[in-house]
Amino acid sequence: MRKSFFVCIFIIFNVFYSFAQSIPSRLLGIWEAKDRYVFFEQNDEEKPEIVIVLKTYYGWYLNRAAEPASYNEKEARVRNTANARNAEHIYIQNVNTKETNNSIYGSLDLAYSTWQKNTIPFLVIDNAMYLSYFEKDIHEEEMADDLETQEMTQEGRLTPSWTFYRGIAPSQGFMLSPQSIPENITGYIIDGDKLYDVRYWRTDMDYSTDYINFTYQNDTYQIPKHLRSCNTNYSCVSGRSKKVRNTVKPFEYKAEDFIFNDDASVFTKNEEPYLKQLADKNTFEELIKIIKDANSRRKPDPPALFPESNLDWHWDLIDLLEKDNKLIHAVRERQKNFGPRGRDRGK
Repeated sequence: MRKSFFVCIFIIFNVFYSFAQSIPSRLLGIWEAKDRYVFFEQNDEEKPEIVIVLKTYYGWYLNRAAEPASYNEKEARVRNTANARNAEHIYIQNVNTKETNNSIYGSLDLAYSTWQKNTIPFLVIDNAMYLSYFEKDIHEEEMADDLETQEMTQEGRLTPSWTFYRGIAPSQGFMLSPQSIPENITGYIIDGDKLYDVRYWRTDMDYSTDYINFTYQNDTYQIPKHLRSCNTNYSCVSGRSKKVRNTVKPFEYKAEDFIFNDDASVFTKNEEPYLKQLADKNTFEELIKIIKDANSRRKPDPPALFPESNLDWHWDLIDLLEKDNKLIHAVRERQKNFGPRGRDRGK
């Protein structure tokens, strides 16, 4: 009986582990940023690795910086000053995502070693990846069913017509080394044409699911006391306070400044995406072709330091001055071994 119990636990653990490491199909393929290519491939069912190709030397050389060991067996690495002898090995773990018709968002962990790990939140909308996003707080949907929230109060107004969006701790991207977690994140209150920016900062307090009041003039909202992102707790109040202090006036909300997914459950700022997925390029062979084509280019020769000109050097006068100078004649004889003089080139 005891043996069967441990066998069941072992099977459950293996099933969970394999599921946790599975990469969503929407992530698979080659993605391009200004300074790198990122390739997601289910290259190992148990321990998939991320592939990072850096655009070094101002984009003129592609460096296979991180990849599985099997890649070197398929296509040998080129040893030079840009390519290290061995690539980095960065493992993908704990993939946790949500999907809608036109988006996928969530996070994954990059494990650099047993002790070094980073959580990378991301949002993909229509084949463009963003590193910062804001997710709709489901508590507001519950409030919409509460008739009391539709009544006016002396302190202000609590109304289901507004929405709170939870921010995340954005990263710098898919890097070759661990990165620090930001000190502050943002939560947004969207109420008609008003946008309140709520600052949350890192705290060592225990995470709380409580909601507290955010009040500015006649507007009062209930927002989360804490936000948790990348295994870190962020707070918008000090200690046990139940009210956000030092609130500031709202910005003007403009829909064109943001990009929402199809069900408005998440949005990001309308900025240049971090990565763009290359259409119909999702294999190792296609990645290697991109690298070879780029590395076969040759940068054109730089312009001459002193461009050609019609300057009169007065060689006759120079010859006259050098006529009886034995030292200069000796130098001229040695110069013949190095090539023609400027005067000879003009003949």
